[in-house]
Amino acid sequence: MIKQKFVFIFLGVFSICIVYGQEYNKLDKNGQRNGPWQKFYDGSKQLRYQGTFDHGKEIGAFKFYDKKGGHPTAIKLYTAGSELLDVIFYTTSGKKVSEGKMKERSREGKWVYYHQDGINVMAEEVYKNNSIEGERIVYFESGAVAQRVHYKNGKEEGLEYHYTEEGIITKQYTYVKGQLHGLAKLYDIDGVLQKEGNYKENKKHGTWIYYENGKVKKKVKFPQNRIGVED
Repeated sequence: MIKQKFVFIFLGVFSICIVYGQEYNKLDKNGQRNGPWQKFYDGSKQLRYQGTFDHGKEIGAFKFYDKKGGHPTAIKLYTAGSELLDVIFYTTSGKKVSEGKMKERSREGKWVYYHQDGINVMAEEVYKNNSIEGERIVYFESGAVAQRVHYKNGKEEGLEYHYTEEGIITKQYTYVKGQLHGLAKLYDIDGVLQKEGNYKENKKHGTWIYYENGKVKKKVKFPQNRIGVED
């Protein structure tokens, strides 16, 4: 009885390490992970990730899964001799969410984000040490530019523009170190100026001018303790 129980335990462990003739989760003589590797969620038969190690270092593609299964929610591609890895994130149905490069857990270089269809680009960003640096562009599903804004050290810096799908500017803001600070202009969908004024540290400041039919309708003096962008 004891011998039979031992055989069952041995076969159970053996089945974890060998699937369809493939050996998994082996260590080299130094105790480093080596060869194909896979891990399951605790108490589950659902695969958590699978990939290949070369004496403790990841090589090639690693696939990561949601607890509910489905398409891998992330695929990371390791290249020998490079500290950067290519990463693609997916929904469980297999649609792309975003892709770019990472250094360990930090985003580096250009990243692309997708609309819900997983095909059309929604936004493009550039990262440096996991912070956005340079221009961020947002797109409509049609591919037309919806927004442009610059970043410095992870914060908005300089001018931000919003557009209609026809390319008409509807909003213009000025940022300094991530705060609204400077001139702002707001237009209707035909590009006709509706209001303009300045912000100071995220609050309206000074005199704002409101237009109607191309003429000044009123002028309002701030501050009035209103925070945030003008609608």
